[in-house]
Amino acid sequence: MLAVILDRLPDTMISVGANGQIEWVSPNVGRLLGYRADELVGQDAGIIYAQPSDRRTVLELVSSGKGDAVRLEFEAKRKDGQGAWVVAYGCAVFDAKGAFAGVRGVLRDISENRRMRKTLEDSEDRFRRLSDVTSEGICIHFQGKILDCNRAFESLFGYSRVEFESMLAWNVIHTDDVPLAKEMVRQQHQKPYEVRGVRKDGSVFPMEIHSKESWMGGLAVRVTCLRDMTEQKKAEASLRLLSQAVEQSPVAVAVVTADGTIEYVNPAHHQMTGQVADQIIGRPFAEMYPGQAKSWFGDMWQSLRRGGDWEGEIPVTQGDGRLHWQRIFASPVATQSDDITHHLVVIEDVTLRKEQERKILHQAMYDGLTDLPNRSLALDRLTVVIEDARDNGCCIALLFVDLDDFKGINDSLGHEYGDELLILASERLRDSVGEGGMVARFGGDEFLVILSDCSPGQAENAAQAIVAAFSQPFTISRRDLITTASIGVALYPEDGRTPQTLLRNADIAMYQAKLAGRNRFCFFTARMNEEAEARLRLESELRRAVGTEQLFLHFQPLVHVDSGHVAGVEALLRWNNPELGSVPPDRFIPQAETCGLIVPIGRDVLWQACQTAKPWLECGHPELLLCVNVSPRQFQDGGFLDDVAQILRETGFPAANLELEITEGLLLRERGDIDGLLHGLHAMGVKLAIDDFGTGYSSLSYLERYPFHTLKIDRSFMVGMLERHERKVLVDTIVAMATGLGLKVIAEGVETVEQLARLKAIGCDIAQGYLFSRPVPAEQVLALLETPFGTEPAITKPPAVLH
Repeated sequence: MLAVILDRLPDTMISVGANGQIEWVSPNVGRLLGYRADELVGQDAGIIYAQPSDRRTVLELVSSGKGDAVRLEFEAKRKDGQGAWVVAYGCAVFDAKGAFAGVRGVLRDISENRRMRKTLEDSEDRFRRLSDVTSEGICIHFQGKILDCNRAFESLFGYSRVEFESMLAWNVIHTDDVPLAKEMVRQQHQKPYEVRGVRKDGSVFPMEIHSKESWMGGLAVRVTCLRDMTEQKKAEASLRLLSQAVEQSPVAVAVVTADGTIEYVNPAHHQMTGQVADQIIGRPFAEMYPGQAKSWFGDMWQSLRRGGDWEGEIPVTQGDGRLHWQRIFASPVATQSDDITHHLVVIEDVTLRKEQERKILHQAMYDGLTDLPNRSLALDRLTVVIEDARDNGCCIALLFVDLDDFKGINDSLGHEYGDELLILASERLRDSVGEGGMVARFGGDEFLVILSDCSPGQAENAAQAIVAAFSQPFTISRRDLITTASIGVALYPEDGRTPQTLLRNADIAMYQAKLAGRNRFCFFTARMNEEAEARLRLESELRRAVGTEQLFLHFQPLVHVDSGHVAGVEALLRWNNPELGSVPPDRFIPQAETCGLIVPIGRDVLWQACQTAKPWLECGHPELLLCVNVSPRQFQDGGFLDDVAQILRETGFPAANLELEITEGLLLRERGDIDGLLHGLHAMGVKLAIDDFGTGYSSLSYLERYPFHTLKIDRSFMVGMLERHERKVLVDTIVAMATGLGLKVIAEGVETVEQLARLKAIGCDIAQGYLFSRPVPAEQVLALLETPFGTEPAITKPPAVLH
């Protein structure tokens, strides 16, 4: 019965003696090793080992067990020479004396299990190789304990594989998300879900978990795939931001399919075009650009179909009937294989910008006050007209128009009146010229009129019409103002073939009209050009003369009418040029006024006069009055008052002996700084005289308002004073008025004893003129001061005008 049981058992039992020989083996050994039991009994135990070293290992393990059973695996050798893997459980036995008596054990065939294990190991190796290739982290865990993972899992969290062996899966999940992860495991949830992962360095990142249950060696494990979603979240955030930006963009955005169908429009598109999205999505994009915009749209669409971008501005008439401008940026959207699937169209309403550009262009090319073309546009127009005239062989005319006395009106009444006058003047110019010419404001009170394809007769008619139009007064704020026009006319091609030449010659002709008495027109002539060149030469020589001995002073005495004694001297400027010779003052002083040289010249004259006259005071004439003319341009110079004080200080000339003569034109400005200057000079002790009284506006308010000491009657009143009753009455009135105001009166231009007698009779204080002396050099002045003048003229020859 025991033999039957031993034969049916799966395990083979064996007994090996202390000498290493098999003492007994169970009958079922044939199934394991192919031997009969009797064939093995008495054989050395090494017969059953495929590797001799395994026998030594078995003996060492059994001996170390000291009687306890040990387990080991080794490869056995069958009778037919084939190998068979067995697991052995054995223990050492000892005799009564404790000596080693052999080994008893059980052998079990595990060849099939070994083959299966090898297959499993090979499978695991292939799995690891595959899992290590993927970028997603993969781990296997049982009841939360991490059993295995791939390299991506290590990289994802920053731990090594050895560190994971002592960790739980929950250790790499944010503590707030662990309950969710555990619940997903409990529910055997197999769909992806999101939690926050935690790396070894403590950083937190979003990740997606996809986990499924699996079996491993009889264990119900979970294989979990983890994906870092950081970049995806960034992309989603960027896409979300982009989507919001497109939705909230103030510019319209449309997505159009390759065949031209509208697929998407953002809310701004409705606000810009008035077209509801639901009504236009699915419709052809071309329907948005009918009418005049159709050709623009066609160009855009051809460019897009060729795969190119398009940018441009399209005029569109919308539902309100108004013309709007749209700036469009369009570009194709293609796949990686360059197949165009859509077109992106960005639309911006630039109507306001277009209007602003139009206004800016208008402001750049038109005068802001009169709305006439400005200098720049006029010169451009003149260039074009000249080119057309050259090609067509026709004549053109350029009229240079300057308003007479405008500066006096602008300065006396204020810029408000001046601006209104310019506006009214521009209207009269346009009405006078009509549609046949272009009127432009050249600057200040100067205007240009360009007449294309115009004969000399037509140019003359236009000039006459302008002069006639300006002969009537302008009414501004119930006040009638008169400003006439002086016009210079230059013709193409006779007077110039370039805009610059034509403009210069028209300006020269206008200047000639001014010299001829204003309120008229003059055609340009070659002689005018010669005179203009002469003026330029004069100015050039005058500039070189400033500060040199070319400019020097002569002095003319002022004589007491009653006693004949010299009351003072007037300093008069003279110029002797090496090339031009002696230049009369009435020629070079206006030129100095025009070009601004009068300011440095006037400063030198005052210094030279004070320096020269100082010794005369010290030679027995302490009451001598020095009179010096001052130009209005000098008063416009901000440092004039300081210049006078400095000159008096440097020369030591007494302020009480200095009298500055100013003309009425300066007072017409009615500026606050004139008041300050005149009162500043008065406070300094300098006397003030109003020169050429009676030739201008001669307002009595000047004499009352300003601190004048002296009034000078212009020499023009001396001519015919005795023969013309009206002139005699005027002189009598001026002397009586000045005397009543406590002013001294000086009469200029006295040349006869009869004139002197009349002045004495009406109470005039001082006389000046050739009756007493011409202007003389400084070295002759002392001789004049020593002897009183009588009633006989010093010079009887009719004098030339030198002052």
